[in-house]
Amino acid sequence: MNKETTQLSPTLSIRISTDGFCFCTYLPQQPDSVKYSYHECDEATSLSANFAAAWEESGLAGRKYNNIQVIVSTTEFTTIPAEYDNSEEYETIFGSCFPASEKSVKILSNRLSAHNLTVLFAIDEELHESLCKIGEVTYYSPVSIIMGFLTRYPREEKRVLTAYLQGGKSLLIAMEEGRPLLMNGFASEETQDQLYYLLCIWNELEFSQLEDTLLLCGDTHADAMEMSAKNFIRNICRVNPREQFRSNLLNKIENIPFDLQTLLLCE
Repeated sequence: MNKETTQLSPTLSIRISTDGFCFCTYLPQQPDSVKYSYHECDEATSLSANFAAAWEESGLAGRKYNNIQVIVSTTEFTTIPAEYDNSEEYETIFGSCFPASEKSVKILSNRLSAHNLTVLFAIDEELHESLCKIGEVTYYSPVSIIMGFLTRYPREEKRVLTAYLQGGKSLLIAMEEGRPLLMNGFASEETQDQLYYLLCIWNELEFSQLEDTLLLCGDTHADAMEMSAKNFIRNICRVNPREQFRSNLLNKIENIPFDLQTLLLCE
């Protein structure tokens, strides 16, 4: 691919979740070229089969892309110190945290250089093979993206618990003076269950109800959490993408997940 063709080839970003798939394309030289679509999953069909149908429906197949990046939305991830990062041990480490299921998975990794950590997460092996056919892909875990966001936009507060709530999945990141104390994820559709787990972590880390901060981002689950958590935590801040990422066309797209929006604008 020559330089001229590369400049005219769009970036393709995909967000994979058991709820559905997000596709976004744009030309970096033309911010108004952004195109976004969402495709729901059929629960009776495998994730790889759902992706094949969504990919065909999106009309994006058969094109050339300058850059392909994929977010794998999952609550199953673990971190290891970067100095012990050895790809040959990924399966053993990940398997010890999440016992093998009937499905075959591919273990992926992201390096959090600012914190000297490596994030390990997994993707369905069959789906991974399908994505490889599209081109060379860079994979991301939501925790890696949110950590990148928190590093790029550090908070002034000493201790902050960030809760990213999207599509029934919850990601919690606790930080003290920019240093991560805890990163964990779980799946739940119920606000009261999400609140219970959040408050358990808050108490376990001995966060103050009066002095420390809860930072919320995500979809309508984050709205519900804000209403419920204010009975227990005084300082609650909500990340508003339209304020965080001003004058950007992505702000005009309704319901685009925060991690995808952050990846597009911060990477």
